[in-house]
Amino acid sequence: MNFILYIFVFVYYIESIYTVQKAKNDSILVEFFPIYFFIIPCMIGTMIQGFFFGISTIWLCVAIAFIIVYIEIQISISFIDDLSGLYNRKYMNHYLNKLQNDKTKHVYGFLMDINDFKAINDIYGHLKGDQAIIQFGKILQNSIDKDSVAIRMGGDEFVIFAILKSNEEGLALKKRIEQNVRQFNTNSTEPFHLSFSIGIAKYSGNIETFLSSMDDSMYEAKNMHRLMQ
Repeated sequence: MNFILYIFVFVYYIESIYTVQKAKNDSILVEFFPIYFFIIPCMIGTMIQGFFFGISTIWLCVAIAFIIVYIEIQISISFIDDLSGLYNRKYMNHYLNKLQNDKTKHVYGFLMDINDFKAINDIYGHLKGDQAIIQFGKILQNSIDKDSVAIRMGGDEFVIFAILKSNEEGLALKKRIEQNVRQFNTNSTEPFHLSFSIGIAKYSGNIETFLSSMDDSMYEAKNMHRLMQ
């Protein structure tokens, strides 16, 4: 009877891992529930108790698993920007450090700045300025796929890092963001309209050059926006 119970428990563990992995493949945001950190200690406790009858280890390992999950969730939360819900600059530094050690990926960077953000704050107040940040964050999150990451660097500056195969895919992502911004401006009841300047660069192995190229490209677009006003 105990053997059958252990089989059911292990089937549950495996099904839990499968469900989370399937959700990740379906682009559902689940990375902030570290299921493996919970399941693996529980599996170890179950195996020990199953092999050594009379030794109760399951609940001890469950308690350890909860502590590990709590620590991991706190670490994950520290990477999230409170206002926009996107990743923050701390995560950006973490991402760039990993990128420096992995030169096989074709990573493109999209540095963005909300146009006339100061005017939104001055005319409509800082609460509406916060709403502009929140809405632009949602637009970026809805514009990217599972291989991309959207980050709020600070203020009204944002960046996307995307694994793309070509410059054409980079332009397609830019157009998708522009389309989603236009859709927001058409459908939103907010008193402000959003627009942005964007700089695009491809990572070539040097982080400093990568960031500088994005920055130069974005400020060139920003100057063009000012000239057109």
